[in-house]
Amino acid sequence: MLPESRLYSFIDQKDGFTLHFLEGQKLINDLAIIHSSRGGGFHYFRDTILSIQLMISYLKPGEGLGIYIDSEEPYFRLKVEMSEQGQMRTLLLPENFNEFPKSISGRCRIVKTMPNEAHPYTSIIELKDVNSHEVVNSILRESYQFNSEIFLSEESDQSVMIMKLPDININKIKTDYNLSVLDYWQKHKEYISELFKQHTSEYDIIQSHLEKLGLLYLGSREIKFKCNCSRERMVQGLWSIAKTSGLDQIFLPGETEIETKCDYCKTSYLILKEEFTS
Repeated sequence: MLPESRLYSFIDQKDGFTLHFLEGQKLINDLAIIHSSRGGGFHYFRDTILSIQLMISYLKPGEGLGIYIDSEEPYFRLKVEMSEQGQMRTLLLPENFNEFPKSISGRCRIVKTMPNEAHPYTSIIELKDVNSHEVVNSILRESYQFNSEIFLSEESDQSVMIMKLPDININKIKTDYNLSVLDYWQKHKEYISELFKQHTSEYDIIQSHLEKLGLLYLGSREIKFKCNCSRERMVQGLWSIAKTSGLDQIFLPGETEIETKCDYCKTSYLILKEEFTS
């Protein structure tokens, strides 16, 4: 049985970079069970999730992040919601979406929630023939203004994000910040790829392998799918429809019960009409 997926964070004090490594095999396996998308559609879904989940490393305590991709060409809707604690939920519509788009045209909405803030931070990025692999990198550059790149493994459900730090000394250590993000990746690509090829989810192996690059380990957190849906929430949602539009918008004539399904986790709930008439 696979252990829960985990996001590892490191810092390279000499070259001036942070490196975040996502071991996502359990997460992708769980999503494959839940979602019906297959073939190219699921490969796109997999790649996007492995990219977006790395952004949890930028969340502060109590913060949450939602990434909503509304693609018009090709047509699909992708929602990913995550918390600083490592919990996430996602959906891809239509459920039978089954292609890996070379490029995407549409828009991406980024919503960041913060504790004690009534209104979330929201930004919108227009997507016009954007390479599908570059959507998340575009978010990092345009919305977060980070000098960073994400690189996906071809061998395993793993990924890495590299971010260049500002040109300052860290702990009075002499720094050499001449490398670009791509330079840094090329410098360590072969060694990191060796870790990808191991398909390992072992905590100690991943940490020690990356520490041998001279990286300082900052910590890690579990990343897992968790939906907060419940029968009570489903009933509350239907109540709001009943109050504004009437029960005939929920139940057909003669119906005494309906089955509703959560879009995120696909859990079904049986709702009785008598719950709205009593």
